[in-house]
Amino acid sequence: ARPVSRFAEMLPLLRLATLVVLAVPTPTPNFKWAERLDKVFLTVLVPAMSDVKVNLSPDGRVQVTALSGSDGLRMKLDLELYGQIDDARSTWFQHSNRIDLTIVKAGTMVRWFQLLRGAKVHPNMQVDWSKYKDYDEELDEIEVKSGARGIPVPDTDPEMKNAVGDYWQRRRQEAREKGGMPDLNEVTKAADKAWEASDKKTSYQDLVQQMWKEATDSRTRERQLELDEDEWAATGGKGRAKDEM
Repeated sequence: ARPVSRFAEMLPLLRLATLVVLAVPTPTPNFKWAERLDKVFLTVLVPAMSDVKVNLSPDGRVQVTALSGSDGLRMKLDLELYGQIDDARSTWFQHSNRIDLTIVKAGTMVRWFQLLRGAKVHPNMQVDWSKYKDYDEELDEIEVKSGARGIPVPDTDPEMKNAVGDYWQRRRQEAREKGGMPDLNEVTKAADKAWEASDKKTSYQDLVQQMWKEATDSRTRERQLELDEDEWAATGGKGRAKDEM
């Protein structure tokens, strides 16, 4: 009988090792998101990344791959967004530890109120509180910028312009006094997603408290900016907000 070669003896082990390698799933990075009427913000978190590839399809599919420098693993994010997108107008930018994507929605400006098609949650998904904006606040901004709240006041009538400015300043003050706290329902939803993503190993109460604090701090910064803008307007452009703009 012919002697069995060393390679022939090791061949079954090599085949098994190959199958094991192929069976290991590509890790999915964590990511954050926020939404506007016309766009979606995605931030993909990959430490010390390199060899980044981004593919955006009009049907709403988003594919991001990158090599993680911390452990040398190839990471991949593959999402099907809720609606169609304008891939030609969408942009992305690579930083050292994250990829920022601004994805432009296709068609009519409308909120999706969920990111993914067919699923409302993803284990690696978090709300991006730094870019979060309440739906009503966004509509409010659009009305102000478009002049939809009334006939635009010409610059040639300064008294009427000041009166209109005072009116909306009072309205903003009333809104601050009535609704100065974050939306508890939104905070709870975000905590639910983060808790599921941690396989329920993190304290749910701690997550809620952390996200409530982040949302409250964000709302406080927004309100302070409004106050600074009101002060700047009231002093004819001599207040603190002018120096910060």
